[in-house]
Formats: sequence, C-alpha cells, structure tokens
Amino acid sequence: MHASPAALVAAVAALSCASLSTAAAQTIAVVGGTVIDATGRPPIADGVILIENGRITAVGRAGTVTIPTSATRIDARGKHVVPGLMDANLHLYLNIDLETLIRHEDRYAEIALEGAQIALKSGLTTVFDTWGPRAALVKVRDMINAGQAIGSRIYLAGNIIGFSGPLGPDFIGVAAPHVSKAFAKRVNETWEQGTGRELLWMEPDSVRAAVRKYAALDVDFLKYGASGHVEMNLISFSPRVQRAIVEEGHRAGKTVQTHTTSIESLDMAIDAGVDIITHGDISGPVYPIPEATIRKLADRRIAVSVLAVTKRHRDALTQHVPNGVLTPYMNIAATNIRNMSKAGVSLLLSTDAGIQHPILAAESPTLAADTVDSRTRLGEGHFNALVALEEAGLSPMAVLQSATSNVARAYKLDNEIGTLEPGRRADLLILDADPFASARNYRAIHTVMKDGKVVDRDALPVAPIISSQRPPNP
Repeated sequence: MHASPAALVAAVAALSCASLSTAAAQTIAVVGGTVIDATGRPPIADGVILIENGRITAVGRAGTVTIPTSATRIDARGKHVVPGLMDANLHLYLNIDLETLIRHEDRYAEIALEGAQIALKSGLTTVFDTWGPRAALVKVRDMINAGQAIGSRIYLAGNIIGFSGPLGPDFIGVAAPHVSKAFAKRVNETWEQGTGRELLWMEPDSVRAAVRKYAALDVDFLKYGASGHVEMNLISFSPRVQRAIVEEGHRAGKTVQTHTTSIESLDMAIDAGVDIITHGDISGPVYPIPEATIRKLADRRIAVSVLAVTKRHRDALTQHVPNGVLTPYMNIAATNIRNMSKAGVSLLLSTDAGIQHPILAAESPTLAADTVDSRTRLGEGHFNALVALEEAGLSPMAVLQSATSNVARAYKLDNEIGTLEPGRRADLLILDADPFASARNYRAIHTVMKDGKVVDRDALPVAPIISSQRPPNP
C-alpha cells in the first residue's frame, strides 16, 4: 500500500517547512570559508556571503562586508564554498523498464520528485531534464517552485522532438507486444505530446507547426533529435527542418538543444543555430570530431554537454564489456572532450542519469563495469564526471564552471544562478575539502543551501519508490 498523492504533497510540504527552517526574510551570513564564486576570479579566503530573501546581496573578504547584528551566521571556517552544482542533461524519470511502467503508471510525478530529491541531496541544486513525461515533470517542478515540496530546481524539455515514447522504436519498442496496444499508445503519448516520429515524414512547414504547438506548452526549453537514438549513425532531420525547429524554439523565447551521436549530425546542428549540443562528445565508435567542426563550436559559442567518464570506467568497459555498443564511443568521446577543451568550447557537465533501480542494477549483464565510477546513477554520476573532466586536463576553475556558470549561461539563466554574486539565488555548497586540490573533494559535502535555506539531506528522498527497492537475498 502506498501513500496517496495528496498525502505525499502534505508530507513533503511538512518536510519543507521543518527542514528548510530558515525563514526567507531572515538575513544569513556564511562566514569564514574560502569562497570560490565560479566567475573565474581567485578564491576569497576568509570570505563572507550575505543572503537576504533567498538571494545573495554581498560577497567579499571578512571586514569588507557589513553583517547585520540580527543575521544568522553559518560558520564555514576551514571549509570551501562553491555555487550549487547543476547537471545539464539528466532524466528524473528514466525508469522505463516494462515492470515500472505498468506498476507505477499513476506515479510518474512521485518518482520524478524522488529523483529531484536524490539530486538535491547530492548537491545538484538545479537540474535540466532533457527527456521525460512532460505533465508529471511540470507538476513536480511547480510543486518545488511553490514550496510545496523540496527538491532540485527543475527545468524541463519533455519529449525529444522526433523521438518515440518509451514503448516505441527509439527506446524499448521490443516490449510493446507484451502489453495491450491501448497501454503502449497511452504511455507513448504521455511522452510524445504530438512530437513523435511522425515528424520525420513531414516537410518543414508541417514540422514548424507541430513545434510551435509544442513550444506553447509548459516546457522550459526544446530538444530535438538530429540523429537517431537506437540507430545512432542515422540523420533524423534535414538541414532545413532543423532550422525550422530552431527558429520556432527561438521565436517562443526558449533555448534549443539537440541530441547528436555522429560527426555529421553534430555539424548540421551547428549550422541550424542550436544553443546547446547534447552529449556532443559522442561521435561514433571510430572517428573523433574534426578540428574544423570543433572550431565552429568555439567560434559560434555553442555549448556542449558532455558525458565525461573516468579512465577507470573506460578501462572497466574495455575489460568487462569489450563488445558493448558504448565501449568504443566513450573512448573516442574522451579524445573529443580533451580537444574541445583545448579549443575553448564551453563544456557542460551532464550524465544522462536517472534513479538507479537496485534490483535491475543487480541483474545487469554489465554490472562489473556499471559499478566502476558510474555515470548514469542519479546522485553519483556527476561526482564521477567532475573527476573525469579533471582527468581530461580542465583546470580546477573550468571543472567547477562546467557544473555551474557554464550551464547557467548556456541556458540563459546566468542572471539567476551559476555563480556566487550579488543578485543570484543563494544556491551553494559548503565543502569539507578543497575542490581545487582534487575534484574528488566535491563529494565532501557539509551543507547544501538552496534559495538561502539549509537542506536536511538526511531526510531525502522523503518517500522513495524506486531507490528503496532491494534485490532478494541469494
């Protein structure tokens, strides 16, 4: 027996009041820590961050910032303070195995909230959900924004334009014959919302009309498939259709990103005028991205979200899954990340992560590789990605910016989030160790603050559905 949606809302609202105990109107001063603001400026030793009404009002060295006598002080001496982290590309509801789709068809929003809470617990104060059930994600986003629930701040795209829903050919279409046609149709339409594979047959004006209708729905940005998902070597949309999609997104005032998995789909997307290339480090199993294409990315200031994995993970793939589809892709991707970094391309940390299903994880045929510096486990993958970017040669500041200011700038939210500067939302992490000494120190989280309120990390997730499952005893 599980709690009703109404009971869940009440529970998370109560937690929100209890665990985020600092009143929004109260003045808070985070004092004594080394402040790394992610702007590129040097760290501030013995720093002060002044917060009022959930926003930063002043940042500076002790003695240069006046702290009101009534302010609540948070002692950060001996610690390091950085902006709240972000993931530019994840999925709060990624549990599209057939069993979960059937058992929890009416609980998509509760599962997405579980994902948002796992993310916040691990220091991700803002996440960008780039594929998922739109209505459920909107519900959770709005609950969090209204203070009715606690979780990472969510921005969402809903469906990937041109892709099928979960029980279609772009995902687990092979499972569709095992359920009723009505169920498969219902599930797919929950994701597709009129932007499925039927668009691949359309001429530009018809695609434009479909995208215009979709962009008018409650989504924060658009994402389309420039290449296939299962058939990653195939081009999905022609150059003129891609331009129509991008133009409609921009006309609606939204950033537009695209899924690419090949060199030519990447190059075409650049020419279409996209703002962000999603996992643009993936260029297939053999050929790295040519220098000329990387130069276009840098010159046009197009941000690239990358699926950085550690050398340990790549070695585990080579050892345990030598014939796996992604094994050669990730090795080529490591080369692409290094080359893009050297060329000055703005890189964004992303993981494609979702809530790990403990039972399915234990049964995975690739378990030996999956458990080595996991990329796709929500709450874990971003820590490993930060280390992977450090291994790729990014400077400590560039590593931090990949998960903070670069992401905010790419999504045109840099006036709100991404740095520790006056006027920005007071999203920050207090770390027990120096992240500039080692990217592994991002795990050493002492405190998470979102909108100037301390998060009770021990209480999250509040009502787990997926992550609480346990494999049977052998």
